[in-house]
Amino acid sequence: MLRDFGKLIELAKKLARTILLRERIDEVDTSEELNQDEREYIMQKLAEPSHWLERSRLKKEVDETHAREWERLRANTVADSKLRHLKIMVKVAAVFIGVAVCTYFFSIGDFTKEGTGSLPEQESITLELENGAVEKLSKSDNRQFKNSKGNIVGVQKFDQLDYTQGKEQSNGLDGDKKSMEYHKLTVPYGKTFQLVLSDGTRVHLNAGTSLKYPVRFIKDKSREVFMEGEAFFDVQKNKGQPFVVNSGNLGVQVLGTQFVVSSYPEDAFINTVLLEGSVGLYKSQSSQKKNKEGYTLLEPGFMGAWNKVKENISVKEVDTDIYTAWTKGRMVFSHMKFKDIIKKLARCYNVSITNNNVELGEETFTAAFDVKIESMVDILESFKRNYGFDYDIENNQINIY
Repeated sequence: MLRDFGKLIELAKKLARTILLRERIDEVDTSEELNQDEREYIMQKLAEPSHWLERSRLKKEVDETHAREWERLRANTVADSKLRHLKIMVKVAAVFIGVAVCTYFFSIGDFTKEGTGSLPEQESITLELENGAVEKLSKSDNRQFKNSKGNIVGVQKFDQLDYTQGKEQSNGLDGDKKSMEYHKLTVPYGKTFQLVLSDGTRVHLNAGTSLKYPVRFIKDKSREVFMEGEAFFDVQKNKGQPFVVNSGNLGVQVLGTQFVVSSYPEDAFINTVLLEGSVGLYKSQSSQKKNKEGYTLLEPGFMGAWNKVKENISVKEVDTDIYTAWTKGRMVFSHMKFKDIIKKLARCYNVSITNNNVELGEETFTAAFDVKIESMVDILESFKRNYGFDYDIENNQINIY
């Protein structure tokens, strides 16, 4: 496959633009050069941490080459400078194309052999259906999901799964229905995904998050979901049906509002940040009734932190933009300890990070990064410039010294 060298060069030029102009890989149009299977495999490979780490290293080499050539251009200010400029730019362009070709072959591996073969197993977004079957989701998919009766209950369009478009809109809203059918959406580290529940509630799932939810909510009963990880909820208002998020031992009850719940197993707290409306926090085993004991109301602009060990809730005012930045592809850290920062980076970029520098782990930083264009290496180098440390990378493992 891909035996046409002309196509390879054209693809290399486009990949070079992702290095030179920092364009996102998934925005490179390769539809004319590749068939669907080839394109999907290449984009999967280029998205893997081991490959973007290699591309970042190559980009650094190219940047250094570009800087040297530019200085050489400035030093040779003679009459034929335009001609010299053209020659040097061609030379630099050739470097970029060469780097892209190397990266391309590095990413594609054995795919150029005869036959398609079997693709290596990738960590995928998964959807567990009510019958226990597990479907892998790709952000390039357009597909429908049906129940045991053959009726459409959900429709995926790229990075969103929508349950309002199903053809069984009345199903699950009948008060006589005894049981609900559940789906479970799991988003691995390094990815995000969006979900629209049957009532119109929108959920944005962050990396390393799973959400269990009814395919259809039952009429006159609480709209209840179960999650682990981090998610942004924009709840459709319904005074007759409170919306409840269960996460560990914490319950979050609302009628209609916007809020973020962060509940990773390795974190000491379950944090709920309210953007608008109101929410009530309570120990999930206790009564959901609004009483003074064990029920904490949040106001917009405040965060409720559930201590997993002490099993109590503390409330403080926060900048909500910091806690919703990830929904826009950004990571914002405000006076955060480095040991906590690397947890978030590991989730976002799907890598393992071991910090062997105890003093560094306790240092606090304030920073913001655009994860759509900045690689893990870019971020590490940024921290390194502010606090000297060494690190090495082997496959998906990063060690900091």
